[in-house]
Amino acid sequence: MKDVKKTKVRWRKIHVDLPENIHRRLRVRAALEDVSMQSLVARVPVRAVRDVRLPEESGKRSLGKPLRIETGSG
Repeated sequence: MKDVKKTKVRWRKIHVDLPENIHRRLRVRAALEDVSMQSLVARVPVRAVRDVRLPEESGKRSLGKPLRIETGSG
């Protein structure tokens, strides 16, 4: 089996203000899916940028290769 190098993903935090009713609904949805709110909310931007390609950065990635992001459980 071929050795696969794992790329360490650097995480960035963002702050999002939500109406109280949306926050409550997210909390319920997370509970129903048995995932954290963080995990649930992190899915949205991952899906939103799924088809976005990044330009080459310091020779680490070539243009056109999709960026794979793991969001943890859930």
